[in-house]
Amino acid sequence: MSIKVRVGIKVPKFPSVISGGIRILSEYNFDFGVQLDRAKLLKLIAFGVVSPTELIRRLNMPKAKVFRYLNALIKHGWLVRKDGGYYLAATIFLVYRVREFGDYAVLEVLNDKGAIVDQKAGLVIINGKESPRACPRCPLLQECTNNIRSISKSLGITIKSVTPADAYLELISTIINEGLVKILLNDYIDLHVNNSGSI
Repeated sequence: MSIKVRVGIKVPKFPSVISGGIRILSEYNFDFGVQLDRAKLLKLIAFGVVSPTELIRRLNMPKAKVFRYLNALIKHGWLVRKDGGYYLAATIFLVYRVREFGDYAVLEVLNDKGAIVDQKAGLVIINGKESPRACPRCPLLQECTNNIRSISKSLGITIKSVTPADAYLELISTIINEGLVKILLNDYIDLHVNNSGSI
């Protein structure tokens, strides 16, 4: 089953994801989640391991550390807790940065960082521009090529790039340009307000 975004990008629904949507994380929250141990945890959840007991067993980490990571990943926007399990908050994670220019602020959505859930690859994390020259020598070339084909097919996006390094960046840019920009032009953004009433 797919959720159709009105601009034509299909966002697949996975059992490990609480919604089939797109979440935009601040660069700080994204970088927090992709640190090694936390990324391993997110990848396991993407593959459907949502029980805390099973996560502890598979990660071979102390219980307190796993729960500390889980709670922090909820706070940083990666996870949602439901019915005793932990689920990814979205199928696609994009990344933004805020810059101040005098009297106004600019929200910049980055096209070289993000994460996408895929049925075969789990959680694919794109974290900066990789050199496409490294792809032909990489032992994971075929696996990456298969992953990007699977993801682009599930999203209904045609990729023109030859190397996986370029293809992942093209995929993120296409989601931003063909999806996010058009949604934001016709929608609105709610800001989270804490209990004290301040943003």
